[in-house]
Amino acid sequence: MARLRKCRRVCCMPSILRFTPDCQKAEFLTLSVDELESLRLCDLEGLEQDEAAAVMDVSRGTFQRILYSAHKKTAEALCDGKGIAIGGGDYEIAEHGCSGAVRCSHCRFRSDKNIANNTQGDAENE
Repeated sequence: MARLRKCRRVCCMPSILRFTPDCQKAEFLTLSVDELESLRLCDLEGLEQDEAAAVMDVSRGTFQRILYSAHKKTAEALCDGKGIAIGGGDYEIAEHGCSGAVRCSHCRFRSDKNIANNTQGDAENE
């Protein structure tokens, strides 16, 4: 019997759910919410895969599979002129944002105090 898929933790729902190329009759690929979150954490926020996996509450191997799938779909859409529709996937919205991920600039739960502390901590680490 197959194991149940574990829900992946995401910071929040994306505000934009559809990207369309210039051509009007574009075919669309579906990028799941958890795939988008993996792209955001690694490629936008700059987290390492093990850090991002902890934020999403999955193993590093699972995170890597999600990220590779997201990269493949994004590359196909860009190279073949396809649109991207965002939706679906096995995910849950984190109650308190990104579980304390210090570099999350998109987390709706992140307070100004945390931003100031994280910026100061980053300066001390350099």
